[in-house]
Amino acid sequence: MGSNDMVNDILILGTGYFAEIMICDLASTAKAPLHVLVGGRNVERMTWLAEAGRSRAAIFGTPVTFGTLKVDSSSPESIGEALATANPRIVVQSASLQSPWKVDRMDSEWSRLVAKAGFGMTIAFHSVLPSRTAKAVQAAGSNITFVNTCYPDGVNQVLHRAGLPITTGVGNIAIYAAVIAALLPAEQRGSLRVLGYHQHLVQWRKPGTERTGAPVRAWVGEDEIPNVDDMTRHVQLPYRDLNAISGASAVPVLRALAGHGDILAHVPGPAGLPGGYPVRVSAGGVALDLPKGLTREAATAWNRGFEDADGVSISDDGRVTYSERARRALTAYSPTLAAGFDVADVEAAAQDLSELRARLGG
Repeated sequence: MGSNDMVNDILILGTGYFAEIMICDLASTAKAPLHVLVGGRNVERMTWLAEAGRSRAAIFGTPVTFGTLKVDSSSPESIGEALATANPRIVVQSASLQSPWKVDRMDSEWSRLVAKAGFGMTIAFHSVLPSRTAKAVQAAGSNITFVNTCYPDGVNQVLHRAGLPITTGVGNIAIYAAVIAALLPAEQRGSLRVLGYHQHLVQWRKPGTERTGAPVRAWVGEDEIPNVDDMTRHVQLPYRDLNAISGASAVPVLRALAGHGDILAHVPGPAGLPGGYPVRVSAGGVALDLPKGLTREAATAWNRGFEDADGVSISDDGRVTYSERARRALTAYSPTLAAGFDVADVEAAAQDLSELRARLGG
């Protein structure tokens, strides 16, 4: 268990597959001491994940230790109690009210609605738990680093516009960057920079010949790769199993945030920005590492160009608005839902969405 008499390096909230990959890879790769707490409500599952982490650390001879913490995520206050017990340096939100894999099955009216409207229509579900955790982090008044794995391309914008703390997301763009890097000569991989949005994940799940929209952008050093789509056309990502890359990509970022050395990486939603970017990660946080000639404004504007395809956008004044396609699809069921919501109202929006999901058999 955690204790407020000690500092725990990382508290992972959630016990799903993404959390499992992070735990296993932290145990396998960390070269400096780390203590990781697995937090959640499923005691049997988190007990096993901690045991697996300890065992893998023993197998690989790494100085990583694991513990568990029962966490009630029903409110910011209950999460705050867990933070007070754990005293973590880094909190990783890895639990969501909507599994991204269950909406891909096309086996219910709900999943067919999400496919028609775009994944972004579920943003309220993905925002609720990160919002509660961010509020707890904010109330703690400490220097906790907050990392969100739940649809960070969109959700991190919601948190930022609501005035809540968010350091970065992990995953998504890091998948494209890892796939592209693996296709490059080893000596070029360290200078790879990629720009991409969650929508590219949707496209990369299709056969290469069926992708639509502009491809991700990639540079080696300061030179942009002209044929990214051609070089990655053979790649068709699976659904749940893509966490073998996505969850793994979080691990170097978490280690750097924990003070184990600066790295170059790719993350979605750094400091609440839309989409994913090349960054430099250190114990001090995350900073953009864009190619020369590409400004922050130009990079964010390019990423925003994919929001319509994803089905949702977040305005500077904190309004969550669905695309025309998503609004049309939602209006058939609920004009109120189709109207969108303010970032301060994610709880109510998620409740309305939950009632619709139950009605549609999701």
